[in-house]
Amino acid sequence: MILSILIVSFNTKGMLEQCLRSIRTHPPAESYEVFVVDNGSKDGSPELVAEQFSEVRLIANPDNRGFAAANNQALALATGDIILFLNSDTCLLPDSLGPLLRRLDEQPQVGIVGPTEEFEGGPAYPTICPAPGLWFLFLTHTGLRHYFYTNARINPYRQVWERARRSGEPVAVDWLSGACLMVRRRVLKEVGCFDEGYFFYMEETDLCERARRAGWLVEYVPQGRIVHHGGGSSEKARGGLLTLSGTVSELRYFQKHRSGLELLFLKGLLFVEFAVKLLIVRWSDPRRWAYRQILRAIVGLRPVAITKEDLCPY
Repeated sequence: MILSILIVSFNTKGMLEQCLRSIRTHPPAESYEVFVVDNGSKDGSPELVAEQFSEVRLIANPDNRGFAAANNQALALATGDIILFLNSDTCLLPDSLGPLLRRLDEQPQVGIVGPTEEFEGGPAYPTICPAPGLWFLFLTHTGLRHYFYTNARINPYRQVWERARRSGEPVAVDWLSGACLMVRRRVLKEVGCFDEGYFFYMEETDLCERARRAGWLVEYVPQGRIVHHGGGSSEKARGGLLTLSGTVSELRYFQKHRSGLELLFLKGLLFVEFAVKLLIVRWSDPRRWAYRQILRAIVGLRPVAITKEDLCPY
């Protein structure tokens, strides 16, 4: 069995170096290969990989193609039976991947697995979430989720976390974080790769949804552990673009996987939120551009996807 480790980076030179060194220090027991797809970094990331990590196959894009498209580039060249999508702002620990690989080996019906994330200087969290629904999005977009953060009866994220914490064993979930996502190649052949209409955010949500609908189990394996520094490429992008990308991804997901009535409710919720934000934000605030584009997407005046024209809007 061959494990293919795919890493996408955008101006994360320091964290990318730590990530690659952690793979050297704590390599998986199985044969493996590593790909780094650089999305037009200007901080010397491609040069770092080429000069210090000759064992890594580097794909250097001239511009930022997005997380989904970059992973699909590497996937087209990967030879592994098992694919690990790994963020550049993560680090492996001793036997981080062993429990994940063993779970896939022992349970043929399990198609996707993910570990526990240990945030540097903070707590450990399961890399799990429930499928996006209207109740959770209502709590999120109204700001109420923060007030009910620890209430498992109200916060669906907390319900899933508590179930996983009490179990201590692998547990089936709706979807897993893309920071460290291990997938059988058979799953990708059956349901397809990442949807490149998602530029940043919810690519893994969409993939897990398609896998579950095809009959595969998606499982959180708590014995696997990684360090997730957080931020990384997302902190390098403009706040307005992240807001646009995240919100447009929600719309795209609901277009694909939810009813027309649910999509209409989400559009109404988002329209009120961003119309109010557009009214109160300062004229000089670059987020105004993002809010206008979100409103255009809601009423159908722009595609529900991020385009290259969005990358340098101001």
